[in-house]
Amino acid sequence: MAEKEVASSEEIWAIIRETDRIVKETSLQMKETDRKMQETDRKMQETDRKIEKLCEKMGGIDENLGYHAEQYFQNALAKKLVFGGIKYKGMIPNLKHSNRSGEIEFDIVLVNGNSVALIEVKNRIHPKFVREFAEDRVKKFRKYFPQYGKYKAYLGIAGFSFGKASLEEAKKYGIGVIRQVGKAVEIDSNELTAY
Repeated sequence: MAEKEVASSEEIWAIIRETDRIVKETSLQMKETDRKMQETDRKMQETDRKIEKLCEKMGGIDENLGYHAEQYFQNALAKKLVFGGIKYKGMIPNLKHSNRSGEIEFDIVLVNGNSVALIEVKNRIHPKFVREFAEDRVKKFRKYFPQYGKYKAYLGIAGFSFGKASLEEAKKYGIGVIRQVGKAVEIDSNELTAY
């Protein structure tokens, strides 16, 4: 029996040594995995920084295109001050309202004694923008600019590029369309709706 215990003891020590070896090997593998995870994390942070820089550059390009479009159409409309067959006395570029209750900006506002033309400018006009303008932005204009409460409001969208769906939405809502045609500006303001 004593011999069996010794043999068992040797077996136990062999198992302990093998377990110790496996634990050390696993520990080394875990350290290597941890090192690789840290390297991956560093690379991901570097990629995030690059993506952020790219987004900033793209945003700057988009902002410049938008600014160019605003300037172009503001200059064109300032010359005649006519929209929808109505002569206006003045133009307010970039009319803004901002406080705790909300904020909004209109790119071009033409004003006379009894009507206003609210004209939004985009490089490319999308149907969703047209709907939001007619259904939401004009309500905000009424809310934030009560001095024009009794004025008839006519809407216009100006841009360099319009898809068919955008033109259909504009017609549906009675919104005038202003676009560049060659070196001139074309205004389609038949069937305007007074808001």
